[in-house]
Amino acid sequence: MGHKVTVYERADRVGGLLMYGIPNMKLSKKTVDRRVDLLREEGIEFVVNADIGASSSDGGVDIDELRESYDALALCVGSTTPRDLEIPGRDLNGVHFAMEFLTKNQKRLLVSREGNLESNYADVISAAGKDVVVIGGGDTGTDCIGTSMRHRCKSIVNFEMLPKPPSSRSENNPWPEWPRTYGVDYGHAEVQAVFGEDP
Repeated sequence: MGHKVTVYERADRVGGLLMYGIPNMKLSKKTVDRRVDLLREEGIEFVVNADIGASSSDGGVDIDELRESYDALALCVGSTTPRDLEIPGRDLNGVHFAMEFLTKNQKRLLVSREGNLESNYADVISAAGKDVVVIGGGDTGTDCIGTSMRHRCKSIVNFEMLPKPPSSRSENNPWPEWPRTYGVDYGHAEVQAVFGEDP
């Protein structure tokens, strides 16, 4: 008895946001590959480039066909839809969404690791030698900061949209809730070490 499991992946590699959205310095892609290989050995089938709900001409997979073909469906997603800001200058050259920046960087690293990088590989956003501004925080903002540092950016500033949290838990943030307190993540620590101040 048991179950036959098929995983449909929107990206061109199994792992989706684990593969492309999280930089190597936080999650080695060898770790992702090893886990995927273990799942394959257990009989899980993976289908890549499968955009559920998109038109079939764009590589989409019809949700009704999935319902007819399987006994159960589990929707497991990470968002690649950015939060756009309608502010002056948003449409200027050099303004990019975080996932676009991180994904293109990871794809470049993966093809160069595999020895497939052509000298004219242009699908990359480089922060090398640039003054970088990261708008927003959290893990994704920190990953953009850390990636920009590895590109050897000229300088970096981080604008956080939320107010600075307190240094210790407030009364309305008791344990076991996630502590909403101020902390310095790896990207900020790297900026401090190189440029002498928190971005």
